[in-house]
Amino acid sequence: MKKIICAIALLTAALSVSAQDGVVRKARYKLEEAQNLAANKERTEKEDAKLKELISTTLEQIEPTLTSPETKKQKANAWDIKANLELFQINPIIDNLQKDQAIDTIEFARLVSAALDAIEHCYQEEVASGILEKYKKDNTVTVYSMKNKLYAMNCRQYLAFCGQMFFTNHQYDKAVEAFKKYMHFGELYTIVAEETKLNPDDENTARMAYFTCLAAYFAKDYKTLGEYISLAKKYTEERGQVDQLELTALIEQGDTTAWLEAGKRIVIEDPQTNEGIAQNMLAYYFSHNDTKGAAEFTEALLGADPNSKIGNYAKGLTLMNDKKYAEAIPFFETATEADPDFSDAFYNAGVCYSNIGYDINEALTGKKMTAAQQKAEIQKVKDEYAKAEPFFLRVKELEPDNVHKWASRLSTVYYILGDKAKQAEMDKLLGE
Repeated sequence: MKKIICAIALLTAALSVSAQDGVVRKARYKLEEAQNLAANKERTEKEDAKLKELISTTLEQIEPTLTSPETKKQKANAWDIKANLELFQINPIIDNLQKDQAIDTIEFARLVSAALDAIEHCYQEEVASGILEKYKKDNTVTVYSMKNKLYAMNCRQYLAFCGQMFFTNHQYDKAVEAFKKYMHFGELYTIVAEETKLNPDDENTARMAYFTCLAAYFAKDYKTLGEYISLAKKYTEERGQVDQLELTALIEQGDTTAWLEAGKRIVIEDPQTNEGIAQNMLAYYFSHNDTKGAAEFTEALLGADPNSKIGNYAKGLTLMNDKKYAEAIPFFETATEADPDFSDAFYNAGVCYSNIGYDINEALTGKKMTAAQQKAEIQKVKDEYAKAEPFFLRVKELEPDNVHKWASRLSTVYYILGDKAKQAEMDKLLGE
């Protein structure tokens, strides 16, 4: 009796395996029927509905066989059928895209991922079964991976497109997910590991890293942004924006220390291109009374490029902040030589000359002098203000609409020089 029960159990198991493999074989026939229908571009609405029904029912039939331990010989076949059925559903979406018609981006992305997962499972089953080794010896063996590699490569491009569409639709978290899949494609889908291995020096890698960082920034996914920022920096076409993304993300996270370090690195790498960043950093140092930080940053700038416009300007500012006006002026002048339209450098040089004159005048208070000595000292004051005049006039040329910036300064200059007509002209502009 015991033997009979065991025999029945073995027979049931055998029938079960056969049944599972039989489902897969039948699904293959259904797939071929669907392929024939799909090949007919002139199909009727009825045939189109039949195709959709075939895809749907065959997917339902094949699903249990994919994970069942009772599916033995046909497991790779089952996954290949699923991959093809998912790809079938992608094709009409691609057709709509080519016609500039709206599509369901979420559904498109889901189908692409489903097709890729099925392709990868199929490949792994072929590896596990040893079919690939057999193919090398006897190429008459059917190997699904040979054609699936091309499909996988196509789907990789679809992922990039999904990322772009999600970004356009402001679905930034989904865009990040799609771009990250693209970047890690060879790790996720080993069937094309060699073909999609990332080359950090490749322009396309850098471009996709840039898109990933951009989406991550808007998604406030700063961890992902940090992971890809070094690769994105190699995308020279958008290098400036990549730097800004990094710095803005650090500021939004409240990491001032990291922001300063990153800013210093970015500016020193290319002082001329990153003048705006340098000025923001200097403004931070001065607004926080961090004269040491400002001085160190300035020396680093000049060390990278002694003729740097922004480096010389920064040195002038640090000296000016320490009230070393005479020492600051040559650095501002060097900055204006590098850029004849550098309005702030002209302005600060004029302020330095004015401050020197002011300090001389202040020192006269309570000082005992002869009339001749006093006259000589007053002339020194006038000489310094006279030196300031051309700098403020240059600011006037460069920023004619910014009246309050230069008119008030020139009014003071003309008051000291005793030119009442020009002083009145400036005061009129100021509305006084």
